[in-house]
Amino acid sequence: MFQSVAFRVSSIPAARKWQAVFPEIATANLKDCKGLGECMAKKSLRAAIDGSTSGSFRQKLNSVNRAVNTLVRYQPDAENYGSMDHWALPREILVRGKGDCEDYAILKMATLKEAGLPPQAMSIVVLRDTRRNLYHAVLSVTTSQGNFILDNLSDDVKLDIALPNYQPLYSVSAERTWIHGIKATGSKIAAAPSLDVMPGEGGL
Repeated sequence: MFQSVAFRVSSIPAARKWQAVFPEIATANLKDCKGLGECMAKKSLRAAIDGSTSGSFRQKLNSVNRAVNTLVRYQPDAENYGSMDHWALPREILVRGKGDCEDYAILKMATLKEAGLPPQAMSIVVLRDTRRNLYHAVLSVTTSQGNFILDNLSDDVKLDIALPNYQPLYSVSAERTWIHGIKATGSKIAAAPSLDVMPGEGGL
């Protein structure tokens, strides 16, 4: 992923947050809802899935990516939850209609799970955008064609190789957490930047 080398870990702060969020993603559905706002949002996500059933796999990813980007308004965690790094549950995101970059990724994972994609094929990747010098988070979908990136900064899904300015720090997928290093010259692995920095801290 992003030409990095991944090492499985369990002790970083994000792992604890992810353990609370992932069960809600795994059991989330787009049919049960409470309140007009949540029901309308879920209806839009179901329409995005249903409208792409006759298209290609990439068209399905584009449809879900665009639908979530449209539904959710960006707002930093500090303003939305009064916390610097809150990993929201899918329903929280839908009810509020706003969130930061990892919230977009969480909702996209829950929606694609509903569309039939196995959670093990999807990862939320926290990274550094070296061009903007900012921290960010995206959803990666691993396929035989490569890693497709669903990003709240673009409605068009791209392969990770088309985003050379994205340097992954860590990723979470199902019951697994990984840190990422970048290959340097020879066989050495360059250390990833500090994992204490979360995407809500100066992120997009």
